[in-house]
Amino acid sequence: MRVLSLMMSLMATVAYIGTPASAQTNEPFEGHAQSGYYDFWPGVWQQIIDGEPDPDATTFVVRRSVHPAAYLEEWTQVDDGVARESFAIRAWDQINDRWMFTWISENALYQTWSSERVGDDWYIVKEWNIGGKVFLTRQAWIPDDPDTLVRVFERSFDDRATWETVSRTRFKRVRRVQE
Repeated sequence: MRVLSLMMSLMATVAYIGTPASAQTNEPFEGHAQSGYYDFWPGVWQQIIDGEPDPDATTFVVRRSVHPAAYLEEWTQVDDGVARESFAIRAWDQINDRWMFTWISENALYQTWSSERVGDDWYIVKEWNIGGKVFLTRQAWIPDDPDTLVRVFERSFDDRATWETVSRTRFKRVRRVQE
């Protein structure tokens, strides 16, 4: 837990240093109509495989952080049988009225994602340039019921005109965490 705390402090410091002073406010966080979107988020979530939560598949733990619309996430992502640890911060940005997401992995990947609202749901969005091929990726975690959600992962190669689904993965909350 100490490593998580130190890492989150470092990520917050980097984010603060990179933000112009004029974008800061000393006003307390009073909430926003959309800042409660992830109220369902805290808990221990496991990927559903063959209809059941699988502790050997992707698992993540979410806890509230420094304000009611800020979350710390600890991930064990399993892709092609390889498990990798990662950490994330997901928080409402009261200056820009949107969600932001910052992620860092054990294999030295660091990503900052913006967000956009699509219908009733919030997607994190990031542009990529891989080998000269530019595309957008977006992901959403959409509640299916109080303890089940669907992670939607999509790509657009035509600047949002069309989106192709890369994956739809279901997760089950297997335990609540103290908030």
